[in-house]
Amino acid sequence: MPSGQYYQRMPRRQVNGMAVAALVMALLAVLTIVTGVGPVFFGSMAILFAILSKGGNRRMKGTALGCVLLSVTSIAAGILLTIKVMDLIQHDPMVRQQVDQSFEMMYGVDYDGFMDGMKNYYETGEMPEFMENMQQGKYPYYSYPGGGQL
Repeated sequence: MPSGQYYQRMPRRQVNGMAVAALVMALLAVLTIVTGVGPVFFGSMAILFAILSKGGNRRMKGTALGCVLLSVTSIAAGILLTIKVMDLIQHDPMVRQQVDQSFEMMYGVDYDGFMDGMKNYYETGEMPEFMENMQQGKYPYYSYPGGGQL
């Protein structure tokens, strides 16, 4: 560069904070697919942030659009996985036996007893025995099938 001429800097691209937030939420939606509820929450937040990242523009940038597509896919996968797990619990005897055993160890009742107790609690307000024990700090149900405590 000849002397006396100034170096002209390239203009910096500004980072859109909402698009970054949308990307983070979309990735969290993907990472929480197995929880069922996680992708619905994080995916919805990602879609909201992607829409807000537009600002006054009519069109959404590529990153924000990708976040929306990733979020919608994650939400659908989380819901479908939850439906499939609930179907397995209801119809597969081996899965049902494992779920019943887990509920017996944790709450002292099988899956149906737990669900009936929760339904009764929400309808009448009457607290089931396993909930009372948990509230009082009594955890006799946390033990191995052989009788040893966890």
